[in-house]
Amino acid sequence: MTTLKARRRVGTGKGAGRRIRDKGMIPGVVYGNGLENVNLAFDPRDVREILTSAKGINSTFSLDVDGGEDVALARIAAFQKDPVRRTLVHADIQRLDPERKLTFKVPLRLTGNGPAQRIGSKIRFITRHVKVLCRPQDVPAELIVSTEALEPSSAIRLSDMDVSSELTLMYKDNAPIVQAGSAPVAKADAADEG
Repeated sequence: MTTLKARRRVGTGKGAGRRIRDKGMIPGVVYGNGLENVNLAFDPRDVREILTSAKGINSTFSLDVDGGEDVALARIAAFQKDPVRRTLVHADIQRLDPERKLTFKVPLRLTGNGPAQRIGSKIRFITRHVKVLCRPQDVPAELIVSTEALEPSSAIRLSDMDVSSELTLMYKDNAPIVQAGSAPVAKADAADEG
């Protein structure tokens, strides 16, 4: 498991945040599990490394704080970027209970080449992420959706997905993930009709 190193910081507000950023760090806070909030400073490269890993924002890690609290399991709950330079300017870290289920937003990836693709139907990828309820250590990097059985003029819906028993899909309506258009009309047939 990755370890994010941090140090305690004093002061809050714009001035304190600016002083931390001038030193090459970014301000942040760790909270959760009924414990008090702690103001911290992080190396932005370490935070970026976690955000660009396979699980991205869903990555879990341990937090090692100089001169204070160590957190066995945490995640990046939110982060902010500079709107112009796109550099990290703040990160919120959430303490996690390994046995408590949380909601995670997981990307979907299509695989396969079903009947609809083989005859040239237009395929629309509608839902690109799905929310899952699971323990932090069970969150997948992505969920695979097979289009092997996708027929023309049909759809694969969230309820059609098979997921492991550790995951619960969270959705209000049974939204389509991928939808296939009708079979394309051959150009020769279209010319005969005209």
